[in-house]
Amino acid sequence: MTKSEGPVKEAAKWFIRLHDDNLSETAYLEWQEWLAKSPANSKAFARAEDCWKKMDDITDLPWPRKKPRPASGMIRRFGPLAALAATLLLTLSVNLFLQSNNTIPLATTTYQTARSEHKNITLEDGSIITLGARSIINVKYSKTRRQITLVRGEAVFDVAKNKQRPFVVKAGKGTVTAIGTIFNIHSGNQGVTVTVLEGIVEVNPARSSKPTKGSFHSRVVAGKAVSYHDDGNISDIVATNVEAATSWKQGLLVHVATPLADVIEDVNRYSAREIIIGDAALSNISYTGTVLSDGIDNWLRGLSVACPIKVLDSGHNAILLLQKEK
Repeated sequence: MTKSEGPVKEAAKWFIRLHDDNLSETAYLEWQEWLAKSPANSKAFARAEDCWKKMDDITDLPWPRKKPRPASGMIRRFGPLAALAATLLLTLSVNLFLQSNNTIPLATTTYQTARSEHKNITLEDGSIITLGARSIINVKYSKTRRQITLVRGEAVFDVAKNKQRPFVVKAGKGTVTAIGTIFNIHSGNQGVTVTVLEGIVEVNPARSSKPTKGSFHSRVVAGKAVSYHDDGNISDIVATNVEAATSWKQGLLVHVATPLADVIEDVNRYSAREIIIGDAALSNISYTGTVLSDGIDNWLRGLSVACPIKVLDSGHNAILLLQKEK
């Protein structure tokens, strides 16, 4: 019980706090962050709720219903909430001990799309995910938590509001937590960008072993965006054009001062043939413009005119980009 003692106690405390009608939004977000820190935390909280529901079903008690005894010192001092917490903690500890070697993993449902394919997915709680091309998500739902993993690609999440079941999306090395909101997540080789269309989300990049600039969680409101990277760094929150960020749903890829390598990564989700940068010097060329998902060949011809890029089309399954000779 040593390893699990901390999560068990914390789960009991949070369970009691969440039943307080005066719980502040700050406290609620602290609870979400605690859940996201460790799978052990979310499992302990799920057991706390399950234990409490089972206690409601107990009718045949193994002892006679005698006249209530005088309140103990703890109850006299802290009131009925203390008794509630103590009862829950005791029941939860016994339950955890009995089930520690019999944990049933949550079922995972995987959704994915092919090149140029978009897909609308309606989840069991009414939340809707619009999945972009060549994207993959894993969905795990429990009674107390809605857990999504964006394995790769891009998606818009329209979340059904439920304060008792946080909606948490893992993308790259970080998480995005929402109550009831709409937001877009783009996950690429260079990091993750979160754009909020409605409501508020909390963005939590994974902590690195060494302190890094901007390594903290951020609350992002509608009309704003933030990015984070595998090293734990998170950008400033900036105003953004949310229509441009989600224009991919209409087949239009919009980029502003974006490294060419990132642009090509996006375009390859729609291109019938893989586009390969054959010269590393081209990767960091800054590109601003739009790409029609059904007009990639025309875009490549224009790119070869506007930039020092030579497009080699072998006519097979790949297109090679090389630097033009001076």
